[in-house]
Amino acid sequence: MLDEAIAQLVDALKATGEYQQYQELRKLVQADEASLALLRRFQSAQTALQLAALAGKEPSEEDAAAFEGLSGLLYANPDTADYLLAQMRMQQLVAQVMQKLTSAAGLEETLPEL
Repeated sequence: MLDEAIAQLVDALKATGEYQQYQELRKLVQADEASLALLRRFQSAQTALQLAALAGKEPSEEDAAAFEGLSGLLYANPDTADYLLAQMRMQQLVAQVMQKLTSAAGLEETLPEL
């Protein structure tokens, strides 16, 4: 029964306009090797900043500069900018689902202080 409900939730998620747009933009960006390489470097720089924040540390100047430079390059390109915005919308949608599931299960969300 729970597996069926999860499958229905996944199908509902895939039927959203946000998901459809994200998948279209993902294919577009993945077809361009230069954009894909920049996105991978961006995600790596983003992860380094997030790990520093979770550890309660200031990010290194090098990590911050790399992230800012890559952000500028990616948001200057309409395709990668649209992709990143679509990715954020998908993350927000998934976060909404997670928040409702967490609340329904009676679990408290605990976020680390940043």
